[in-house]
Amino acid sequence: MKLLFATLLLAGNLVNFLQVGQEVVLPLKDLLIESEFREYQRKSRYRDRIDLFRKVLDRRSDLLRRYIQRGELDKASDLLGKIQALSHYIDEESSRVQNEKDLHSNQVKKLEIRLRQQIESIKDLRTTVPFEYLEAFETTIQDLEHLRKNLLRQMLGDTVGANETTGGNTRGRLIGSFLPLASQPVGTPVGFQPVSFQARDGFTDEEYAKIQLHQELDKRVDVFLEIAETRLKVIQRRMEGREWKEKEENPLEFHTYRDMVHAYRQAIDGIMINIDEKAINKTASEEDLQKSLKKLNKKIQEFIPQLEPLRQLAIEEQDEALYQEVVEAEEVSIVAQKGSLFGLGAPVQ
Repeated sequence: MKLLFATLLLAGNLVNFLQVGQEVVLPLKDLLIESEFREYQRKSRYRDRIDLFRKVLDRRSDLLRRYIQRGELDKASDLLGKIQALSHYIDEESSRVQNEKDLHSNQVKKLEIRLRQQIESIKDLRTTVPFEYLEAFETTIQDLEHLRKNLLRQMLGDTVGANETTGGNTRGRLIGSFLPLASQPVGTPVGFQPVSFQARDGFTDEEYAKIQLHQELDKRVDVFLEIAETRLKVIQRRMEGREWKEKEENPLEFHTYRDMVHAYRQAIDGIMINIDEKAINKTASEEDLQKSLKKLNKKIQEFIPQLEPLRQLAIEEQDEALYQEVVEAEEVSIVAQKGSLFGLGAPVQ
C-alpha cells in the first residue's frame, strides 16, 4: 500500500506541496479551478502543460486587474500569493525537462512573452495601491522575474537570460512605455475615486439592487444576462425606430448607444468575474459552475451577432467612441464564449 501511495504521488508530479525556503506552497489543485486541474492531469506533455499554465496566468492577471479596479485589495493580495505559488510550480516543472526541443518550443516562448507582459502589468497596478499592500506586489514581481529568467536561460543560455532580465536587451522594456500608470507616484490610489457601481457600469438602480440581492452564482448570472439582453433589445428597437409602448417609464430613455454597449460589456465581464471568483476560491459547487457556464455559453452565441449592426452604425456615423466600445464588447464576448467552452471541457483554439 505504501509503495502504491508513493507511486501515485510521483505520478501526480506537481500536484502535491512544494517547499520553497521555509515556506510551504499550496498544492497545485488549490491553485487551479477544476476544469484546469483536469486539463493538467489529462495532458502529461510539458508543452501542453506550459500552454495551460499560460492560459491560467492570463485569467489570474485579468482577475487581479478587476479586483484592483473595484478596490478589493485583500482579494488582490491573496490572488498575488496564488500567482507566486503557481510560478514555483511552473519553475519546478520546467526544471525536470530533459528534451531540448521542449525547452525551445513555441509554447515556452509564448509563456515567456506572457510573463514579461504580466510583470509590466503588475508593476503598473503596483502604483495604484496603498503602501501596506506593496510587499505582495514586489514579491510576486520577483518570483515571476525569476521564473522568466530561468525560462530564458533554458531557451537562450545563461548570458542572454541574465541580460534580458536585467535590461541588457531593450525588447523587454518596450511594453512599459505604453503603460499610462507607470509614471504615477507610489501610493497614489489611481482608479479608487468614489464612483458608484451602477454609475460606472451603466446599470440602473433596480438592476444594481438585483445584483446585490442575489448572492448565489446561478441567480447572479441570470441578472447579468438579463442586463445584457435588455441592452441589446433596446438597441435593436431604437435602431428600427420603434417607440417605447410599455406603461412604465423607460429606465434607459436617456442612455446612448454607447452607454448601453458599455453596460452590456460590463454585464458579460461581471459574469466572468463571478464565475472565476467562485471557481478559484472554491465557493461554488462544480454543478453550479457548470450550470452557469452553460447559460453563458448559450446566450453569448445569441448576443455576438447582435453587435455587428451596431458596429456598422458606428462606421456609418463615424462615431469613433461608439465603434471602440462595440469592438471591446465583441472582444469580451468572444473571451466569454471561449472561456465558457473551456470550462465545459470543450477544446478551444
